Amino acid sequence: MKKIILSALVVLSLSACGKETVREVLVTTPPTEAPAVEVNKYDQYLEVLYNESAQARSWDEADLLEFGTVVCESFDNGATLDTVLTTMSNYSSGKYDDELFAAVIAAAVMHLCPEWQAYVSAQLS
Repeated sequence: MKKIILSALVVLSLSACGKETVREVLVTTPPTEAPAVEVNKYDQYLEVLYNESAQARSWDEADLLEFGTVVCESFDNGATLDTVLTTMSNYSSGKYDDELFAAVIAAAVMHLCPEWQAYVSAQLS
């Protein structure tokens, strides 16, 4: 019995704290929008690849992510855009097309290592 009375007192004391009733709050409070879901840089990178290269769709996500990471690491280690393109061509043995190479470099620089955007843009001019 004490638990029931204590529970009733808690409910009454909480409802007495505010001047508005629950109904008034529900009717007068505008609904809040759910926060936007943040898309991480890896998902953005993959989305660009899938949109820009048909061949990327046949690759495993892990391999595509590793490919982009290698591009960023190459720039970190002082490679030029020409060096990266030459290396890609030499190791492709004709299996991969230029569209995939361009998409990997562009997506990597846009999303995985944006600090290299100006550098790559300058080399394209």
